[in-house]
Amino acid sequence: MLLKLKFYIFSIFLIVSNIVMAQEYLPPRPYGGKKQLKEFILSELEFPEKALNDKVNDKVIINFFIDSKGKASLYKIKKSVSPEVDKEALRILKKILWKPAIFMGKPISHDHSIEIKFNYKQYRKICKRRGYNKIIYPFKPVDTTNKIYSFKKVEFIPTPVFKNKNQSINEFIAKKIEYPPAAKQQGLTGTVKISFIVETSGRISNIVILNHLGAGCDEEAVRVLKLIKWMPGIDKGKAVRVKMVLDVTFNLYNKF
Repeated sequence: MLLKLKFYIFSIFLIVSNIVMAQEYLPPRPYGGKKQLKEFILSELEFPEKALNDKVNDKVIINFFIDSKGKASLYKIKKSVSPEVDKEALRILKKILWKPAIFMGKPISHDHSIEIKFNYKQYRKICKRRGYNKIIYPFKPVDTTNKIYSFKKVEFIPTPVFKNKNQSINEFIAKKIEYPPAAKQQGLTGTVKISFIVETSGRISNIVILNHLGAGCDEEAVRVLKLIKWMPGIDKGKAVRVKMVLDVTFNLYNKF
């Protein structure tokens, strides 16, 4: 009876310990969360021609290290598909920014892994939906180092591209934004500040909300941002990745 009681107490201790550990530890997270990560991979993926002809349906698993500041390094292929597929998986992964793992409320260095799927049937559907098979670069040559520049330190900052060339970004946002019902009901006004990267292709990635407003405003601000097409930033004659910040203002009294 005493032995059973000790085992029961020990089992409870293990369960409680696991719960506490789960609460104290938070693994590395991609900027913008898992949903945006998936969207970025699907928008960036270029299926190698040989793999497409071979009808590849597999996944690359990559291990890497993320330090306490969120910098990723030491990429290693854990599960390979083929040299060309592995290369494409690494190309995409190296564009992703990360938030470090958290333990006891403090950022820590930690190993991490990610799976990138290559499904030839799904890829054809993706290309049809997104409207392109190959990435089109509005300006060449393109910097391939993955270095991220501040918009303050490039010769030409990224600029939005609109059908109406005289339209400003604020006018575009005001026209496209839909006030979230919850925010309207609460009479909520304010600004959502968003950080993001304009890639060399002109698409955006690594979206992060710097200033939250809530009641659906954060999600709406990101939705409208994704509608904007960009001409990439240029430095020393090359298209480069540039970190940008955008304010999206919600004002019930001036919007309509």
